[in-house]
Amino acid sequence: MEKEFSAQLTRKLLRYLVPFAIIVILIAWIGVPMAYCFLWSAVDPDYPWSYPDPLPQKLSLFHWRYILENTNILGAVGSSFFIAGCTTILSFLLALPTSYALGRRQLKGAGFFKTLMLLPLVLPGMAMAIFLGRMLMKMGLSGTYTGVILAHTLMGVPYMMRILVVSFESVPQDLVDAASNLGATAFTRFAEVYFPMVLPGLVAGSIFTFINSMEEFNLTFIIGLPTVKTIPTVLFSYLGESFARTRASVVSLILLIPNLTLLLITERFIKTEYMGAALGKM
Repeated sequence: MEKEFSAQLTRKLLRYLVPFAIIVILIAWIGVPMAYCFLWSAVDPDYPWSYPDPLPQKLSLFHWRYILENTNILGAVGSSFFIAGCTTILSFLLALPTSYALGRRQLKGAGFFKTLMLLPLVLPGMAMAIFLGRMLMKMGLSGTYTGVILAHTLMGVPYMMRILVVSFESVPQDLVDAASNLGATAFTRFAEVYFPMVLPGLVAGSIFTFINSMEEFNLTFIIGLPTVKTIPTVLFSYLGESFARTRASVVSLILLIPNLTLLLITERFIKTEYMGAALGKM
């Protein structure tokens, strides 16, 4: 009886302790840094915030106004979204046929190619930027949006391709065979069977590619400057020798807010609309 009571007590404790521990970790890992980022962005320059003060003496929107009026941050935001959007579309177009081949065809050496496609992700970012920048310079694409988009696409294709390969592999062959037996053409099979089933993976790959492009600094700095400026290049300008935590916090929030909003919307969309559409085809 005591053992059974002890086991029940242990299960109840785990039921409450595990979620509590996760919440505490998330607060310490994300909540506290985010709170301090907001506070640093609102520090009044006439009342500097320093140790041992736990909170700023006075809050102000001075640094927000400074960033908006003196850094062309809105232009950088527009450039970031334009580059990220073009990168996502181009990555999808390049990754789709290869992902289908690796996911649905019995190809020799498919495992090797699946590993090889991740190579750009493990190479040092600055090294990639330097050598790729030299190549694009010889092609006359240095300092252009085209060069930056091509460079971002190189880093975006592995995200898109790896997720799409898994998505194609997960499509039940029975559905494809049933569509073929009913006389469906190749286009109809893709539109009615493959597309609804891989759509969640496509959205996931797109969001990873988009956010990765939005946050990419090395490639944009080496290839795009001084013509192409994005949010990360503006942010890193405050993280160098003249470190300005307050203004860096403002730019960080400007970069974070659209990405976080887009991620939350997409996550909700995947769980409801797309997954329902995919499962409705089964």
